[in-house]
Amino acid sequence: MTVLPHSTDALHRLSDAVDGFLRSEKELNLADPAVNPLVGGRFRALGTQIGACVLAGVPEEQVSATVRPARDVLARSPLLRDENEWARGYPSDFRLVEHVLAQANGGAPGTLGWHVEAQLQGSALAQQLRNRVAHQTRLIGDCLTAPRSGPRSVLVIDSGAAPDLRALPPSILRPGDRVVLTDVDPDALELAQKRLGPLNEATTTVPGNVFRAIPKLAELGPYDLVLANGLYGYLNDRAAVRLTEAVLTRLCRPGSTFYFAGTVPGNEFRWPLEHLMDWSVVERDEQAVRALLPGCDVSTGHDQTGLALLTHVRVR
Repeated sequence: MTVLPHSTDALHRLSDAVDGFLRSEKELNLADPAVNPLVGGRFRALGTQIGACVLAGVPEEQVSATVRPARDVLARSPLLRDENEWARGYPSDFRLVEHVLAQANGGAPGTLGWHVEAQLQGSALAQQLRNRVAHQTRLIGDCLTAPRSGPRSVLVIDSGAAPDLRALPPSILRPGDRVVLTDVDPDALELAQKRLGPLNEATTTVPGNVFRAIPKLAELGPYDLVLANGLYGYLNDRAAVRLTEAVLTRLCRPGSTFYFAGTVPGNEFRWPLEHLMDWSVVERDEQAVRALLPGCDVSTGHDQTGLALLTHVRVR
């Protein structure tokens, strides 16, 4: 295999960035929180050089081998280790979401893992996740409090432990209202039931892959609001179109709203997430999202960070 000169240069710069990041343990007093911006700068430089290698065509195995020492160090952080090991077999584990929402830092103080976790928790990437959950809370609240002639029904796909629903007061529910939660991880639904309190009285859970769960979800519908959370970030276009068709034709009632969120291209944390945490998402801009929804009444917007694209479909 021929290695192009610019690929070799990129790989050398990546190796230097890895070394610079690891030298933080010797060069910086990691017990001092004030050095966090310095560690953050070296972590971002590492991500930049990973991206440069990918764009220069450096083979995946060479990038992985070069960053392995940094991955090993970062695995000391609970947040980064859990994601890297895919404890449940897939990324964006619901426990990670809960961790980010709590703005916790599980790394041992005085370690690189602690400083990188602090950087991630304070980043726009983590904030956009919190913003997305808050937006879903508002959508659910608006649906349940809107003027209506009968009970309301809400479906949350990829619900995790339902942090959006948990943020609402039980008094928001009226007689006959129903909320259905579905997630591939039964542990997520179990945690939701433990934390929902009185809201459990109006909540039904459906575990399993959403595509296989469609018939059961349809039996419990139709719905005034269907939320797909960040699931579209893990679906290719074909699967996204398939899910969209099922939601619009089998789950939504006329006049209802279908909502999902995703990450736009240009996220500075993309490369370290992919190569240091094995966490990849499908990034889509507004044009790519609208291509999934031909002929639909679509409105889009961004959260305050600009990283999350919020898509609302009005069902005719």
